[in-house]
Amino acid sequence: MDLPHWKLTDRGLFRCLSFASFIKLTEYLAELGPVADAMNHHPDLAVRKATYLEVCLLTHDQQKVTELDYELAKKMSELFERY
Repeated sequence: MDLPHWKLTDRGLFRCLSFASFIKLTEYLAELGPVADAMNHHPDLAVRKATYLEVCLLTHDQQKVTELDYELAKKMSELFERY
């Protein structure tokens, strides 16, 4: 799957998202929540310096990156395009 800006690392599928403000970051998370819940697949997230969101995707019960991770990454990227 073609996912620009995402990197496959030893910890999973990784991307750092940069927002104009902390408010925009939290708005993004508010929209992401229902998407992740609907998929029953949730990213590991870390907020850095109030405007950077580090994302790591890994299917924990399989201890590897799966198609579900790629699907969520695609949805997260599409959502991020609006920010």
